[in-house]
Amino acid sequence: MKLHHFAAAAVLAISGAQAFAVSQSESLSFDALSATYSFGAKDISAANTSFTFTLDTTKGIAAGTYDILGSISGTNFSFSSVTLNGTAWDLSANSKGKVIFGEVELTSALPLTLTINGAKFGSTPGAFSGQLVMAPVPEPETYALMLAGLGAVGFVAYRRRSV
Repeated sequence: MKLHHFAAAAVLAISGAQAFAVSQSESLSFDALSATYSFGAKDISAANTSFTFTLDTTKGIAAGTYDILGSISGTNFSFSSVTLNGTAWDLSANSKGKVIFGEVELTSALPLTLTINGAKFGSTPGAFSGQLVMAPVPEPETYALMLAGLGAVGFVAYRRRSV
């Protein structure tokens, strides 16, 4: 995880101690290999709440198959359910709140919808933050081309050695 994600989580946790209206945040960033979708809410004062985040896949995410890894953590907030496009997140997956959703096939018409249900506990407002990291899954043609290239390099090395 990058340093700015830790800083954003720390700011979110500290600001959760103040009593303001609930504010949701979300952002999408790209690097050479994946897309990262960050989300969160702070100043949660209602006992039971539900949040919905929609990732518009038409904004820079190419159609294809993606492996998705999600993580979420909260301060003074307990999660009763988290779903991604209707697929439930196993909140007991491990103590760090991370789970692999598996492969998701995206088209330009399909947004990802993340729904979070939970409850605030304690006397101070609650907060949570998390992220989805989407890494593209190579298509079979990519592997075939890679193996053909490796075979060609091996053949050239064999020919040079035998001459």
